[in-house]
Amino acid sequence: MWINQINEASAFFYLLISTISMAAITLVPVYVLHIMYIAIAIFSILLVFGEKRFKVLLLLWVWHFTEEVFNFVEELQISQYPIVTPALQLARGPLYYLFAKNLIYGDIIIKKHLFHFLPALVGLGFTYWWPELLQVAFAISIIYFFLTFRLLQHYHRILAEVTADNVSHALNWLIKIIVVIATVEFIDFVRLNLQLIVSKDLSTDWYFVSELISLLIAVYLTLKAIRHPQLFVGLREYEKSVIPDNSPPSNDLCHDREQARNIFTSIDEHLKKTFSYRQAKYSLRQLANEMGLSDQIVSWSINKGGEQSFSDYINSLRIEEAKLALLDKSSNKSILEIAFEAGFSSKSTFNAVFKQSLDVTPSQYRK
Repeated sequence: MWINQINEASAFFYLLISTISMAAITLVPVYVLHIMYIAIAIFSILLVFGEKRFKVLLLLWVWHFTEEVFNFVEELQISQYPIVTPALQLARGPLYYLFAKNLIYGDIIIKKHLFHFLPALVGLGFTYWWPELLQVAFAISIIYFFLTFRLLQHYHRILAEVTADNVSHALNWLIKIIVVIATVEFIDFVRLNLQLIVSKDLSTDWYFVSELISLLIAVYLTLKAIRHPQLFVGLREYEKSVIPDNSPPSNDLCHDREQARNIFTSIDEHLKKTFSYRQAKYSLRQLANEMGLSDQIVSWSINKGGEQSFSDYINSLRIEEAKLALLDKSSNKSILEIAFEAGFSSKSTFNAVFKQSLDVTPSQYRK
């Protein structure tokens, strides 16, 4: 029996390869795009395979590969198997959500998140009702895109409380790409619901553009994930100790706003005396160790006593120092030298923080 199954599978893949070859020869644009998509997916799978930090990215590319293969098979009608791509669409939202989560934490355990893919698994049993499946898939994607935005907001909030180098660790690019993905999903949802109404040529062109954008997004995410270092170590620990309710760590030690102001005044005097903020990638933990206090007390006192986040406070000290250096007519220091001496890790970060604080760039301020 298993020999017959092997023969059937061999015949199926032979037919698939033959059809792909014929499609490439005839240069049907959408078929050529499918071939490119599949080839890039295979390359990307091999590229990130074995890297723990990229395990969800690997899963995402396996999903892209599977979807494109079945897209190709279903469009060419070379198989009698039921249509499965609508069920696969149910996994799109969860995959992008887990991609963001893995990029942030770097240590998520896939087994604990398999329940996110239950709708896709269940959907395989309802492929006959593919229009309804596509509607459910769109609704699920919207829910998961919302969860992804919430996750990114949470990440940026913690980042601002624990490191002064939050700009370089920010994931604003991921927020933008999620907006693009959500927009493409909506447009594609409209296309799928209008494909029986609009002309065949328009539907084909629409589908081609949608597939091309999907491929470009997947490649872009891969390049950004590979080039981006591990974002922030110890994020889970700070979630438990610094962020929960932004309240004083103990009623005995910190019982009112006045106490927070007193601690903040001590912190401010310490930093202006020691210039510790000049250290690149200065963190809440470093400051807490210098003060002999806990992370939570220092965070609480800056939030309540200084009425700002840790990153805003440290960067404000750096900006004040940089402003004096930029206005010093006797100095020949470049803007990059001034940025580094004040504690910024790069010129781009310095420019971004400076522009956000004063609405002008450092060069404009100097002039």
